[in-house]
Amino acid sequence: MKIMAMPEQRAARLELKPHVLVLDQQQSYKRLEEDALVRTLREGCRGFALRHLPYRLSPVILGLPGLLLHLILLVAVHTLEHARWMYGLWVVCRVLHFCLDAMDGTQARRNGTQSTARHFWDHWVDVANSAMAVMIVAQLGPRQGLSLLPYLLLTTTGQLFFYLGLCRYFATGVMRDPYINHLWNYVFCLFLGLSVCVQGLEVLTWPLFQQVYAVLSLTAFGAGFWSLLRDVLLMARSRLSSVAFYVRILAAPLLILGLYVTCLRSWDDVFSARALVAIAMSSLTVGIHSRQLVNKAPAWVTPESALFLLVLPLSSLPLALQPALRHGLLGLMVGVMLLQLVRALREMVAQYPEIGFPLVWLSESHRPVLLPVSNKLV
Repeated sequence: MKIMAMPEQRAARLELKPHVLVLDQQQSYKRLEEDALVRTLREGCRGFALRHLPYRLSPVILGLPGLLLHLILLVAVHTLEHARWMYGLWVVCRVLHFCLDAMDGTQARRNGTQSTARHFWDHWVDVANSAMAVMIVAQLGPRQGLSLLPYLLLTTTGQLFFYLGLCRYFATGVMRDPYINHLWNYVFCLFLGLSVCVQGLEVLTWPLFQQVYAVLSLTAFGAGFWSLLRDVLLMARSRLSSVAFYVRILAAPLLILGLYVTCLRSWDDVFSARALVAIAMSSLTVGIHSRQLVNKAPAWVTPESALFLLVLPLSSLPLALQPALRHGLLGLMVGVMLLQLVRALREMVAQYPEIGFPLVWLSESHRPVLLPVSNKLV
């Protein structure tokens, strides 16, 4: 009897949460780790939202400008000759997204639109921006010299650190705003972007610039690795911690990154290879978060990451057919990811129909809803 009960007990442990996420006014589920500059900018943005944003403006709309700017820059850096304005727009994208991300939660608590759906939308936007940012800096960053190895190390592991951070959130119910994200922006956004804006593209070839850039990249990677070790220790103390849990969260990303290293890096179409990996990894990240918000165990695999496995039979087809099929697979994965977003939002909105999911503007009849919004299904 005890032997038969063990799998059921492990399954039950995967469905339990040691901490219940409650979207309260004090944001008790958050633990911020930030420096003085980030804290000052964040508090300034929140103060601006309280004093100047229209009361009936929906916080949902605040996520769109950063998404659109990142998308425009992503297309530009992969289709046009690199220019100084691209690095300037890169800095604007990152700073604007940070500022709007600091405002949307304040606006939601201000006008009573706080809900699991809006919370998930906010993190979906963060994940999408992170994926595009990695692909943008992969094109904008130096391609040679001393900075190449640490730069590749940091860009290839950036999304993995983000994913594992949400796995920690899933296992513990605590969302930490990690300093590594800010350090990543300091290196790639401020140092790289502002250096080119001031000195021009020729700065990328300066030996001193390459040396400093290499040291900063290694420092950021080291901080990220240390943060990862702390997350693993934190998850190990959770009641969710088990071999099954770690297999669930690590099997798919290791398979995706392994296929990229062994199969996709040889592709002539570098953009498609990177984009397929970015979408597959992003789907895992938002999948972890959406299931945590509705109190479900993490899925072994997402539809997008399952579609990613099609790169194996695709690579065996005639070379003349592969470019079109790669683009078709990329478009299919993007479409599935958007459909999954809509499905998850509809499921979460159904929990709290009184709040809804206003896209741009709250109706005149809107009144703040004082509900104990939680991640527990009714």
